[in-house]
Order: sequence, then structure tokens, then C-alpha cells
Amino acid sequence: MTRSAIGLDARGLLGVREQLALLSLPPQLRRRLLNNVSKRVRTMSRKRIREQRNLDGSPFAPRKSTGKGKKKMEAGLGKLLQVTSVSPDQAVLGWRNGLTSWVAAQQYNGASERRTAAQMRRWNKTPPGLASTEKQAKRLRRLGFRTRQAGKKRLTRPSVAWIQEHVNYAQAGLLIRILGEQQAESAGAQSWEITLPKRQFLGVSTDRDTSLLVNQVLQQILNSPR
Repeated sequence: MTRSAIGLDARGLLGVREQLALLSLPPQLRRRLLNNVSKRVRTMSRKRIREQRNLDGSPFAPRKSTGKGKKKMEAGLGKLLQVTSVSPDQAVLGWRNGLTSWVAAQQYNGASERRTAAQMRRWNKTPPGLASTEKQAKRLRRLGFRTRQAGKKRLTRPSVAWIQEHVNYAQAGLLIRILGEQQAESAGAQSWEITLPKRQFLGVSTDRDTSLLVNQVLQQILNSPR
């Protein structure tokens, strides 16, 4: 299953008494429970990123290149992780941007996939607040990133401002990985083979941990003023 979002079936992990209590909650309190549980799972997932560990406690697979400093892997994905929707019956923890979700799924499951420059050019402009950083844009230029801009027949190296307008934070990170770690044959390469190891930071480790988490939040809601 592609894990670009996480879903928890809380009801199947609760005892009979807790299930009855959950069913008795009005819709607004069920919504609060799912929202609070999802936010706690987000906190747990971000903690794994800080510690660079998978769900089972093992360390993340190291980068192929050793010359990229000590910046933590998947930090950008952790910052963008959020509760994308919540209702009295369901909450979804993931990423609003489609490309960011795709990147997260590749990181979670591991991947070996060919992406092309044409696919890169079809991505929409980045939403406000999610733009690539100036540092990312400058690095992409140094790595030889080229694209076909409106009104131009040939691939050209875009400006820092153009990159920040058209390439979001997650896209820039992926492009840097493609151009840097995979060592494209030329600066104007039109396709790249991406090979990523599994780095499974998203979710809850076991059903028992999920049950404990849901029960804890449920008891807090049951004991809180209505």
C-alpha cells in the first residue's frame, strides 16, 4: 500500500466498553478525538525524523553520498506533514500537495523509478508558503538544472526567482537528489533513475501502541467538560 497518508481504524483496537463510549460521543467529539489522535501521530512521526529512525526503531538507511553535511533526512516532509481532512468518522494525516505525497510514498516504500524532465515541467506553480528556498534554488542552478520556459524553444537554466516561483520545497529537494546523488550524465539530462531506500517514519509502530494512544485520547475527551 502506498503510505503517503495514514489511516487508523480505532474501533477495531478498542475494548467493548471503549467502543460503546466512542459510539455514544456526539459527532463534534468524535471529530475532536480523531483530530487529536492524528496530531499525536504527527508528533510521533516528526520525532522519528529528528532521531532518524524507522517505525521499528532501526536507523534510516544512510545517504549514498557522504558529502552533503549533517542535515537530517526527510526534515522537509516532516514540516509539511499535517491533518489534511477530519470528520466525525475519519481523519487523514498526510500532505496536501500531490507531489509531496508522491515523494513521501517513495521514501516510505523505497523506490526505483524513472522520472522525466517533461513530467517535471507539468507540475503546477507552487502554492504560497511552500516555495523552495533561495539556497535550494541556487544549488539547483549549480547542479545544472534546466527546463523549457514559456516562449523559449531550448532548455535553459532558470533564474533563482523562477525556480522559487515554479518549484516547491519538496520538488526542489527531489530534484537536488536526482541531479546530485544520482549523477545525471549531463546537466541537461531528460530523464533520471531514482533509487531510494525505505525510510518508514510515518504512523504508529504496533496495534498495541495505537490502542493505547486512542484509549488515552478517548479517556481525556470523556473526562473533559462537555
